[in-house]
Amino acid sequence: MTASAVWGLEGVQKIAELGSCPVEGDKVVLDCRVGYRTFGTLNADGSNVVIMPSWLNGRSEDLIPLFGEKSTGHRLVDTSQFFGVAFDAFGDGVSSSPSNSKRQHGPEFPEFTMEDMVRAQYRVLREVLHVRHVHAAVGLSMGGEQVFAWAVLYPKFVDLAAPIVGTPQVTSFDLLSKQIVIDAIESDPEYKGGLYSTEPPLKLANAIGTQLVSAPQYRNAEVPREQFAEWLKLVESPQRQDANDRVWQAKAIMHHDVLHGRTIAEVARGVPVKFLVIVAAEDRMVTPQPALEWAKVTGAETYISPGSCAHLIMNCDAEAVSSRVERFLAK
Repeated sequence: MTASAVWGLEGVQKIAELGSCPVEGDKVVLDCRVGYRTFGTLNADGSNVVIMPSWLNGRSEDLIPLFGEKSTGHRLVDTSQFFGVAFDAFGDGVSSSPSNSKRQHGPEFPEFTMEDMVRAQYRVLREVLHVRHVHAAVGLSMGGEQVFAWAVLYPKFVDLAAPIVGTPQVTSFDLLSKQIVIDAIESDPEYKGGLYSTEPPLKLANAIGTQLVSAPQYRNAEVPREQFAEWLKLVESPQRQDANDRVWQAKAIMHHDVLHGRTIAEVARGVPVKFLVIVAAEDRMVTPQPALEWAKVTGAETYISPGSCAHLIMNCDAEAVSSRVERFLAK
């Protein structure tokens, strides 16, 4: 089989069928599948692989603009040099999810963690793409949390890690923000305990999510007061992601903790992977402090974005992020 037959065309959605995937609590995802897309060309010694997991409520299709041969001001991976692999995380509606599982549909789908996502992605690299080593793992938000998991689970498999607005361990404020969204979804009358036949509107959950991802000054500048009513309708409108999928991914974030009872210093010092840590000073979705502590302990290069976009860091600070990541990957 040729490489192109395995990898597929540039950026085209592919599905890896993995059989069964063990997950949290000694449970198993049946008919386990992981979506992925590839960009660029694997070099002769296989040393130019850069992976990028998807963010919360995102899909690999959303990551396509972050790969490319030409500099765009927001590109993170130069595909003239690197072979990029973008992954769909569990619960995104492409990879195995409550919404698309036939034998474990809806509430019957087992809960999963970031580490479960990463273990399945590792299998795609080893069993499907036959990748022996990864030059770098890059990810934003929940993708950044998967990057921390990659570094801890497979420290000899990955050389570089660039988590962007991610964290090695969620804080109490992070837990609160996710719990509020979960409660808003589960309390919606149309949710019906996850047994809905028509997608619930989730107006409150959608509004809460919008409130969390940026600083007030960004929204105030973006939306004049007299346009609030029209903007609110847009904010509350139905989202692409299935309701159960959203709950399962939010719960995965709530369980995110690569430390497992140890301190950041203990874990970080035992991981040989070189880090570039990027956070947003005003982030209300992912508290920056744990990632910054990780960077301090390891002496990692750090960038603190001052932008009012906060968690939406690529909306107003993309060039600064892009230039730092590209320079880091080229080392």
